[in-house]
Order: sequence, then structure tokens, then C-alpha cells
Amino acid sequence: MRTRGITTQGSGLFRGSFSLRLSLYILLVTTVIFVVTLVVTFRAARREVQSEVINRTEIALDNTILRIGTILQEIETTIAGSATMVAEAADDAEEMYAIVEQVVRSNNNIVGSAIAFIPHYYSHKGLYFAPYAYRNGVSIESKQLGGEDYDYFAMEWYSVPMNYGLPYWSEPYHDLGGADTLIATYSYPLSDEAGRTYAIFTADISIESFAQEVKRLKPYAGAYNFMLSRRGAFLAHSRHEALTSETVFENAVRFNEPELATLANKMIALERGITIHQRHGIEYYVLYAPVANTGWSIAVACPYTDIFSSIYQLRDSVVRIFIVGIILIVGLSYIVIRRLTLPLKRLTLAAREIAAGHFDSPTPTVKGRDEMRQLRESFENMRTSLIAYIDKLQTTTAQKERMASDLRVAHNIQLGMLPRHESTADYSTSVVLASRLIPAKEVGGDLYNYFIENHKLYFIVGDVSGKGVPAALVMAVVCRMFRTVASVGRTPSTIMSMLNRVLAENNDSYMFVTAFVGILDLESGMLQYANAGHNPPIIYGGNAQPYYLATEQNMALGIMDDFAYSEGECCIERGSHLLIFTDGVTEARNVDGALYGEERLQELLSECTAMSPNEVVDTIVMELQAFSRGAEQSDDITILNIELKR
Repeated sequence: MRTRGITTQGSGLFRGSFSLRLSLYILLVTTVIFVVTLVVTFRAARREVQSEVINRTEIALDNTILRIGTILQEIETTIAGSATMVAEAADDAEEMYAIVEQVVRSNNNIVGSAIAFIPHYYSHKGLYFAPYAYRNGVSIESKQLGGEDYDYFAMEWYSVPMNYGLPYWSEPYHDLGGADTLIATYSYPLSDEAGRTYAIFTADISIESFAQEVKRLKPYAGAYNFMLSRRGAFLAHSRHEALTSETVFENAVRFNEPELATLANKMIALERGITIHQRHGIEYYVLYAPVANTGWSIAVACPYTDIFSSIYQLRDSVVRIFIVGIILIVGLSYIVIRRLTLPLKRLTLAAREIAAGHFDSPTPTVKGRDEMRQLRESFENMRTSLIAYIDKLQTTTAQKERMASDLRVAHNIQLGMLPRHESTADYSTSVVLASRLIPAKEVGGDLYNYFIENHKLYFIVGDVSGKGVPAALVMAVVCRMFRTVASVGRTPSTIMSMLNRVLAENNDSYMFVTAFVGILDLESGMLQYANAGHNPPIIYGGNAQPYYLATEQNMALGIMDDFAYSEGECCIERGSHLLIFTDGVTEARNVDGALYGEERLQELLSECTAMSPNEVVDTIVMELQAFSRGAEQSDDITILNIELKR
């Protein structure tokens, strides 16, 4: 029943199955490769198509310009060739009508032609004389163009070439006095032998005649094109409705298209180039070029969607094929991977049984000799090793628990061996003591002891080399031996020598003890002391600043059994404190490895003169904890503070 429940749970973990995730990874990698390939190919194809479109459109644009230029050139050649006829018949005013009729008849692109003479050129003709011939359906008619109702002297086609003496193509205009249609006029100044201009020979061309040429310039269904005059008027447009009396700039303002005005400025400047233009939300590639010798310019706009429609269709087809293919790949991959990983799933269920504590659950059988078989054998070895390891761990844990319990008992015993400073109140009212021992481990090697006898305070502070149980055993020996030895030897040097001989005997472990021993006369304040390689104590309080007691550095206890220890003495002023400590105080380290140091301790005591010995000890301990916050305590800390009361 338990196995069936686990199997059901495993089959329900579809979303977290290895087979599905591996199939999704294959899908992800395949998709990334496809997308990168598609993007790179699409961009390369788009650049290639764009280049081909630009080349093809430029060729079509140049051909259109060439055809229009040919038409204009024919008109210019016709007028220039007919100018000699005007000069030869200049004396016969009526002959001028025949000349302009011949000009219109000789060129189908010319809808009208005039010879506009200067005022009173023919005195009998009056102020205005401009014979004009024009097409009227299939016939050619003529008339006198000038008059009060048509002052051709003010017309652009007359005034500009008259003033500059050069041929000129006019801006398009609606000529009510002539052909009565939207035309552009080519004006050719006629000069006499003295170089004076006496008439303007013109040829009118219908703007509609350009439309046929412009309409041919349509590389795509959505493309449009137009031709501008030198002032931005529409000379031709593939969309006839766009041919209005407005200029391109007025058109750009009306439809709020500043980009169109920018394009028109480039065209009027007779530049040649390619730009991107947006119109009504559609993006166009616009190619533009000037028509030679006219000041006109032609542009063709190709929609972005039309240019790249074939690429987009191909892209969409490839994406659809990929989606179908990827579904098949993922489905087949999932089936194959799930079949291959079935043994892995069984091993997973077996691992859950072991994790639940059922170490006797059998390892599933795996056929074949591939990696799955090796995994099954490794799993079986793991299960066997795990059973052995847990048995060993239980035994080891029990041993560690017993050892920890023993160490806690040893810790309590060790602290119980130390004197309590409250007991001094039973012997003397002239001294106050405070002490603290903080082992770095459960048990330590620091020690202190003291007692009062015959109005004298006997005390010792020591530090056993090493840590742990061996140091604690030596500490216990020294701590208990001190009272016995101090009762026999009445000077610090004698006490030191006796302790040294006992410790040096049979010292196969080569352990030693640094110690400071003192005898303080509670009536006179005289202090006798001996120092065996220990930190010198500090005297503070009273009228002096804290200072370290000058001591002779004798050899540590337990090294040489016959070493002669020297001693010193000084007088302790009443109200002063004697602070004895181990190197765990000054050599405490912070997280950066810096030492607390002797100077820092000395500065701290200068601020503690008004505190009781116990308050001073508590302050030092808190200062050390704050200094070394985050760093592990590396050595035992012992402090004994003695105040000689006033």
C-alpha cells in the first residue's frame, strides 16, 4: 500500500518531471537557434531586397527623368530652331501667326506657342502684340494674346527671361488668356543684332502630358510619385486628385506632415537621395532626383510593406512550419526521454523510502549496462554505506554526548575549586576583592586563588600553557597546592620555588605555568610579590594614574626545578586597586585580528577609579566583548581585582 501511494504521487508530479524539463530544454535550445537563424537570415534578406529595390527604382526613376528630359529638350530645340524664322520675318507682323501655328503643329507635346513682343514693337499694332497659336481639339487656332484683359508683360514667363536674357521654364499656372488649362511655359528671349531683347518666344506644355510619364514610374501597387517645380508646385502626380493649386509646402502644413516639407526642400535644392517618410501611418522609402536644366525634381515613394511583403510571407510560412515541427519534436522527445529515464524515476521513489527511514527497502532492478545500471549500483552502495554510517553516527553521538556531559561536570568542578570573593568579608574589612574566570573552552588553564591569614592576603594568578583537559588538570594541581605551599613558605619567592619544584618533577608533557604571587599586608599596605613570566599587574586609583607594576621576569613554573626566583616589594596606597590578569585580556582579538593591548586597558582603568572592584571587572569583561564582537575567544580570561580600603 505504501509503495502504491508513492507511485501515485510520483506520477502526479508531471510538471516537475525530469522528462518534461529535458524536453522543454530541447525546445528552448531549438527555439533560440531557430529565432537567431531566422533573425539573421531575415535581416540579410531584407538588406538584399532593399538594395535590389533601390537599384531597380533608381533605374526606373532615371528612365522617367530621361523621358521627361527628352520631351523638354525637344520643345527647347523646336523653339530655338524656330527663332531664326522670327528674325527673318520680323518686318511682317502677320507672318508671326504662321510661325507659332507651325511650332504647335510640329510638336504634339506643345499645346500653345506665342511670340510676345515688347511694347509698341509694331507701332500700328499698339502696346500689346503677341500672336498665339494653340490646340483646340484636333484643330489649331490662333489669336492675339495681349490686351488690357491679359497683361502679359506682368507674366512670369515674360518678365523673368526679359530681365535675365536667358531661357526659362516657368512655374505651372492656369492660363485663362491662352490655352485655358494648367500649363508650364518655356520662354526663349529673342534679341536683335545689337543684343537688345525685343520678344519672348514661348512654348506651352500641358502638365497633363507629364502625368503619363509619371504614371509609368510605379514599381509597386501601393507606390506613388510626383514631380515638383522649383517653387514646390506639383507638376505631376500619379494620383490625379493630388494635383491642386497648393504647393507641396501648403500641402504639408494642411496635413501636418513636416517630413514632407523636409523632403520638398531637398528636392527643390536639386539633391539626389533616399529617405524614409511616413504618411498616414504607412512607412515609405522615397527616392528623389532632379530633372536637368529645369529646376524640377521627381520623387517615387515605395511602401515598406509592399517592398518586403514577399519576405514577410516567407517568414510567416517558415514560422508556421517551425511551430508544427517543434510540437512534433517536443512530443517525440518527451516520449523517448520518459522511457529512458523510467529507471531514474524508480530510483527516486526508492530514495524517498530511504529518506523516510525504510533502509530495508529493495533497490529497483535496472536492465542493460549503461549509466543507469551504474547509477543503480552506486545507489545500492550508498544505501549499504548509509546504514553503516548511521550505526556509527549513533555510537559516536552517544560518545560525544557523554563527553560533553563530562566536560560540563568538569567545568562546574573547576569553577567550584576557585574561591569566592564574598568570603573575605569574614576575615577582613580592609580589603575588597572581585574575580572572574572565563574559559575559552569548557575547561581552561587559567587559575587564581587567595586567602587571608594573620592580616595578610596571599594570592596567586596563573596561566597554564595549552588549553582543554590537560591544562585544567595542571590548573587544579597548582590551585590546590598554593594554600599548602603558602602556609609553609612565607615569602613570594619561596612559594614560587616550591611550586616550581613540584611542577618540574615528572613533567613529561613539558607544560609550564606563568604566575604572579603576592602577599599584601592589610595593615601597612606593603606588597611583596614574585613574577614567573606573567603579565605585570596594574595599580590604579588613589592619587596616581594607572601604571604597570615593575617586576622582574623570572622563568615560568615547571621548566627548571632549581631556578632561583627573585621578588620585589612596594607599598600600596589605601584606596588604590591592584588588578592582576592573564594574557587573555590584553591579547583578545577582534574580527580584523587586532589586539586589545595593554595601553587600551590602562586607558580604561583611568575612567574606573570611582567604581567598586566588581564593577571594574564587569566593565572590563563588557569592553572585551564589545571589542571582539564577531571573533571567537582564543584564550582563557582571568581577572583578580584587589582594593585596599581606606
